Amino acid sequence: MVKKVLFAAFVVFGLVAVPRPALAGCTTTLADCYVSAAKIDSFWYRWAAGLDCELEFTECVRIQLIGR
Repeated sequence: MVKKVLFAAFVVFGLVAVPRPALAGCTTTLADCYVSAAKIDSFWYRWAAGLDCELEFTECVRIQLIGR
């Protein structure tokens, strides 16, 4: 129970610490990517597309915060 609370607090702190303008474009792109992934019929291809969306989101946030 304590581990879950600490993990949730860490995630919330991470989201608060990231500047909002850096996430604005990345979050919109992530949402569009999820919509595209949800349209895929095969469960495994849809799952893989969702993982790809998250990897692209992570890369976008990294580029916005750190640069290339």
